[in-house]
Amino acid sequence: MSDTVNRIPLVPAAWALSAALVGTFILCAGLELLWPNLPVAHGWVGLFTVRPVTSALSWVEGIIGSVAFGWFFAAIFAWVFNALARS
Repeated sequence: MSDTVNRIPLVPAAWALSAALVGTFILCAGLELLWPNLPVAHGWVGLFTVRPVTSALSWVEGIIGSVAFGWFFAAIFAWVFNALARS
């Protein structure tokens, strides 16, 4: 067996998680625009912005918030994973 430790690199993990969150935000906000009474979309969009999805600022806030949360949680996850993988 090899003694190498598999590590999660922060930058690719952060961009991957950010892309997933941005995609999910855009999907849910788009669904909220098409079907305003659909209850599943409002909860996810509300995590990143409190403005209505009809305003451009809500899209900017949602996308920036998704990227920020992606980097934040990827940094925590990569740090914890890499620390536990060494032990």
